[in-house]
Amino acid sequence: MSSQKSPGFLRSYVLPALWLFALPLFGVWFSSHATGRFDSQVFESIEKQIARDTEVSEADRQEVLDFYRAVPASMACLSDDPELANYRNNLGKACSDLNQFEWASLASWGLLALGLVSTMIALLCGLAAFVSRPFQYGSFVVGWLVLRVTSAVQVLGQGALLVWLSYWMTALWMERYYPKLIGIMAILAGGAVFLVVVAIFRRPPSDFDVEAEEITEARAPELWACVRRLCARLQTSPPDHILAGIDANFFVTEHEVRVGERTLTGRTLFVSLSLLRLLERSEAEAVLAHEMGHLLGGDTGHSKRLAPKLAHFGHYLQQLYDGGMTRPVFYFMMAYRGLFELSLGRSRRASELAADRLAAGVTSGQDIARSLVKVGAYASFRDRVEAKLFAEDAQHQTVAIADRVAHGFSAYAQSDTVHDDLQGAVTPHPFDSHPPLAARMENVGAHLNPEDMVQLLLNPVESTWADTVQDADAIEARLWGAYEARFAQAHDLSLAYRYEPSTDAERAHVEKHFPPLVFEGKDAGFDVQMDFSQVSYGEWEEPILFEQIASATTADRLFKKYLDLEISGAGRFKNRRSICLSKLREPDALLQAFERYLSRHRIMKEHRAGAQAA
Repeated sequence: MSSQKSPGFLRSYVLPALWLFALPLFGVWFSSHATGRFDSQVFESIEKQIARDTEVSEADRQEVLDFYRAVPASMACLSDDPELANYRNNLGKACSDLNQFEWASLASWGLLALGLVSTMIALLCGLAAFVSRPFQYGSFVVGWLVLRVTSAVQVLGQGALLVWLSYWMTALWMERYYPKLIGIMAILAGGAVFLVVVAIFRRPPSDFDVEAEEITEARAPELWACVRRLCARLQTSPPDHILAGIDANFFVTEHEVRVGERTLTGRTLFVSLSLLRLLERSEAEAVLAHEMGHLLGGDTGHSKRLAPKLAHFGHYLQQLYDGGMTRPVFYFMMAYRGLFELSLGRSRRASELAADRLAAGVTSGQDIARSLVKVGAYASFRDRVEAKLFAEDAQHQTVAIADRVAHGFSAYAQSDTVHDDLQGAVTPHPFDSHPPLAARMENVGAHLNPEDMVQLLLNPVESTWADTVQDADAIEARLWGAYEARFAQAHDLSLAYRYEPSTDAERAHVEKHFPPLVFEGKDAGFDVQMDFSQVSYGEWEEPILFEQIASATTADRLFKKYLDLEISGAGRFKNRRSICLSKLREPDALLQAFERYLSRHRIMKEHRAGAQAA
């Protein structure tokens, strides 16, 4: 397994992380190159002066040249030797440039050293996370505290180095500099530093929203009694809340959970009514015991402590990615997160197997195995039904996901597809990565051959815990109604992105989501009109189709802001069109709409190309 994953980890994380060292390495090379070039120019000047001096003998001339070869101008400028004072004075202000090259070199070496130290810290913290759960939490906290400081220093240092290079690269190689380029680099560097500092201190929202209804003990006394009985046998405290929903999973958490307008604290157990109807009571009890095993094993408490820090780290990564010039630091921090995720996956899989063994001890291994097969098959089939529905290019009169799953499950259970799905099936879960089905059954000493699995899925359920929940049918109906309505809305919007359109009905559907728009100019003749297929501007001779736009960028010229469009297929002098945003009443609204309409067109083209290839 490690031999298969190592190349992927190397390509995905390690190689991109090396970009952290790219700019400092270039800074070291450039400083050395500039210093060497300066020394060469000074030596050539001295050599020409000596060559023109006819009073100097050949032996003296050679002696002088040997001295200047042995003591280049950079050595004289950077030395405090009083014997070289006259040499330094003759060089004049040129020594100040050499001092800059020296400081840039030292800064670049410092950034490289900081990068190496950060790498060692990341490796040590990442490896410590494999030792144990307490080490995992502590190593991540230490790594996060140290690396966010070193990454901020990297952003500040590399930003300053980039601004310095934006002057000296052109000054050295083109013998001129560009104030606008320097200004742009300074703005980018300042913005990057601001984003990083803000991201360090800003904590993202950690709300965990669950679409479900709370099942109080009065609404399901038998189910609550069952859960308490299982907790007593496992010697752990029972949950404070039980939620019932239609998601294809069960889970337990100690996070704060938002259900509608309420926020629940403490231990919360989520049960799926859809799955409870598929499970015999003993099978459902095995699942519930597994979830209570997570409480006993401290998995939920560990997750509660670690999850906010992971969320903060994820927000920090997003800010680094959005910062543009902070991408090298982003890739480095992503490598650390990737290494930590390996330890998380390992410990989570171990926790799942441990919870299975605990559940098997109070129920049975066969009940665990049967519940895993049923839950895995149901989740896989439901995913297939929803994916097929969403992929259809026609509008649905009704999606009826629940009915499609219920009526099609028997046929699915008898197909070859179910075996392929179950071979790699894992139970869906919002917090943990689960081991494969075969490994989990082996872990509890149970075995089901393919024929047994099919028969298990086809056998009618005699008694379920869903029947003990008051108004279970009404709860399911409400939740499925809300879920299917959102699904239909998402599919409806997706069709607006897929259609070319090629019929009047498709055109009407696209225009429902992408209607014709008009953006008024501050003066007459500068209006912009846009629909799903084209954009026109008062100063243009004809509209431009989105199909013709190769690229779109914004630029500032003569104190005005423009939207520049590169047109494909146009002549040499007609390959660009521009909209003066400064002449519009709502330039930001135009940019947002233009990006959305252009994205729709490009997504439509990709969809058509994929459909034709299929």
